[in-house]
Amino acid sequence: MSAPLLPPVNITVIGATGLIGRRHVSHIISEPSTRLTCIVEPTSAGAQLAEELSIPHYPSLESLLLAVGANEVQVDAAIIATPNATHVPLGILCVKHGLTCLIEKPLAVDAASAKALLQAMQAGAAGVGANGAKVLTGHHRRHNSYIRAAKAALDTGVLGEVIAFQGVWALLKDLPYFNDFAWRRTKGSGGPVLINLIHEVDNLRYLFGDVERVFAEKGPHTRGFEVEETVAVTLRFCGGLVGTFVLSDAVASPWNWEMATGENPLIEKTAQTVYTIMGTKGSLSLPEMRLWTYEGEAGNVGSSWLGKLKMDEALRTQIDDEMPFARQLRDLVDVHRGVKEPVCGALEGARSLAVVEAVIKSLESGMPVEIEKIG
Repeated sequence: MSAPLLPPVNITVIGATGLIGRRHVSHIISEPSTRLTCIVEPTSAGAQLAEELSIPHYPSLESLLLAVGANEVQVDAAIIATPNATHVPLGILCVKHGLTCLIEKPLAVDAASAKALLQAMQAGAAGVGANGAKVLTGHHRRHNSYIRAAKAALDTGVLGEVIAFQGVWALLKDLPYFNDFAWRRTKGSGGPVLINLIHEVDNLRYLFGDVERVFAEKGPHTRGFEVEETVAVTLRFCGGLVGTFVLSDAVASPWNWEMATGENPLIEKTAQTVYTIMGTKGSLSLPEMRLWTYEGEAGNVGSSWLGKLKMDEALRTQIDDEMPFARQLRDLVDVHRGVKEPVCGALEGARSLAVVEAVIKSLESGMPVEIEKIG
């Protein structure tokens, strides 16, 4: 006999009309194991979207929770895709009401806020005011097949000891992107460090482990907003690996994760190198998945700069076209059902945020900053 078919997980999207919120809505509708039962959105656009989808609309999470309590709507889990400063208050409210939730990155605007969420989760696990609700952080690139393949390759030791890394995320954001939402140009919630570098930092932590120290320099301002536009960062990882990362949302460039991998369907794919990982036995570039090693035996002249390098693209067979958002959504379902722990839980999100917070502190102080230990 086949296993009984489980009922779909009932999900609401909080902040459903934003760029990311709409993508979550689309994936929930497409995924057989989930059902979009309502959306939460304070704007008139939310009411319009709900009408188009023939589902209830609530102007606030509080109003939704009242409706859930009155058995007017079923909600098992929530996806929070709202401005960064609202992530923790909404997340804590979900936890207190026993909802599994996925909070878009960054988990919070600072480590102190993230720790408040972790404390609320611990209280719930102890039976204080909730039922141990799980929280995921929306670092969806951990589910990207390029990152999964790179992680698997690193775990085999094919690169030897990983010594160094270089990365870049650079593109040109349009002015309406900033003008439509003030938080994107406001210090403390916007800027490419919090919005974009947080993704890259989580990728690096997933691949290489925790970061020990960072140093960051700020580039020129071209728009006149208070948030940074261009940043260069050096990172030292706890295992000794060192790396550099250049970040900018103010330059015409094909060198960014979205264009490199085609992850975002709204952005042109260019397939240009954005990550280079260098080890004692070999090096790997992403997204090409090109593995460079020497043909000679380790320790011989032929396995050094005097030998011949060979390039292998076999890792490309592990790349697929499935959207990371779809895999992340199924991870949410499995976590809610108690099948597994999240690929990226709240603690991992908090630790990645601590690195980004250190980058911001370094930009302000002009000095290297040690990473705060969380958990």
